[in-house]
Amino acid sequence: MEFREYPPTPVVGVGGVLLREEKVLLVRRKREPGAGLWSIPGGHVRLGETLKEACVREMLEETGLEVEPVRPIYAFDYIERDGEGNVRYHYVVVDFLCRQVGGSLKPGGDAKEVRWVPLDHALRLRLTSSTRKLLEELKRPLTIVVRNRDVERVLFGVPAGHRHARTLFILRDGSKLVFHEATMENVARAVVSVEMHPSRRAIALRRVELPRDVRKPDYDSNQLLEEDLDEEEIVAEITRELGINTAEGEVRGK
Repeated sequence: MEFREYPPTPVVGVGGVLLREEKVLLVRRKREPGAGLWSIPGGHVRLGETLKEACVREMLEETGLEVEPVRPIYAFDYIERDGEGNVRYHYVVVDFLCRQVGGSLKPGGDAKEVRWVPLDHALRLRLTSSTRKLLEELKRPLTIVVRNRDVERVLFGVPAGHRHARTLFILRDGSKLVFHEATMENVARAVVSVEMHPSRRAIALRRVELPRDVRKPDYDSNQLLEEDLDEEEIVAEITRELGINTAEGEVRGK
């Protein structure tokens, strides 16, 4: 890249964040900054390119995958100085959440290696500082409220090569929520239990790890089972977690 080191002005860069199941796509960098470290694929913006155009090009060059940038999800500065205090590298980078639309996985460009990595395992790799911060952000707990007007489509079925169904909520902003079959079964039973009962108001499920001999074949050891809690306690927790002001009847904060 022109002016890769000691640039006269900050260099604008982009990154592409691809997620699949519970994995993220990472590349191991060939060159500085971050040679040998794992990072989100990406690179600099060329003259005349939009941020999205640069993201599409860099993802194809480094991973062999054709992508569609959905929206920016992370932005950061990367500034590195040499021993004399001069700015050796200065990047301003925007990372886009992307969806794959074609191509096949193959490293290229500045990428020495490309790999799908489980999120939990990714944080144990030698990562660039910005990629570590991004992955930590991705793993932060979220409160997501989904209403009918937020949903574009809902798909239910067994993906090719799998044995169990998935429920896929595609939101209007391009976000996706994926629920595994066992999870939906647990939740559906809870919903029916409340809706069909003449006076029941709430139910709580908690993750429990079951031994192999008491769970369905090929199912995960983690299952959602009903907790023995007072209904009023559950209602109070729902109200508190959603930040609902009971006096005003509105949601705040989350």
